Amino acid sequence: MHANVTLKPREFVMALSSAAAGGFCGTFLRDVLTSLEHLPSPTLNTVTWPQEIPWMLLAINMGGAYLATRLLRGPLRHHDPNDRTRILVITGFFGGLTSYSGLFVDFSALWHVSAAGCLAVALGAVLSGVLAGWLGLVRLRQ
Repeated sequence: MHANVTLKPREFVMALSSAAAGGFCGTFLRDVLTSLEHLPSPTLNTVTWPQEIPWMLLAINMGGAYLATRLLRGPLRHHDPNDRTRILVITGFFGGLTSYSGLFVDFSALWHVSAAGCLAVALGAVLSGVLAGWLGLVRLRQ
C-alpha cells in the first residue's frame, strides 16, 4: 500500500478538519477523566510522592496506546494514512486523548517531592506505553 504524499487543497482541509474534530473529542474526554482524579478528598498535611503521580493520565496513555495499536493493526490496517477515518480516530482522537507531554509536565510537581520517584514513574510511563502497544499487537496475532 502506497500512501498519498500530496493532498489536493480540499482533501487537505478535510484531513485537517477530521484531525481537529477528533482531537477536540479526545482532549475533552481526557480533561473530563483527569478532572475526576482531582475531586476534593480528605488530605494529609504532608504530600508524599505517590500522591503526586498522575494516575489517571498514566491509565489513559496506556489504554490509548493499546487501543490505537489494536485499531492500526486491525480494522484500520489497510487504510491509507491520509484516510479521513484514520486521521479522525488515530491522529485526532487518540492524539488528543493521550498526552505524554502533559504527563511529563505533571512530573514537575513530583520531581520537587522525590526526584528518584519521578524518574521511576517516568520510566514506568514510557515502558507501560511500549507494553500496551506490544499487547495490542500480540492480542491480534492470537
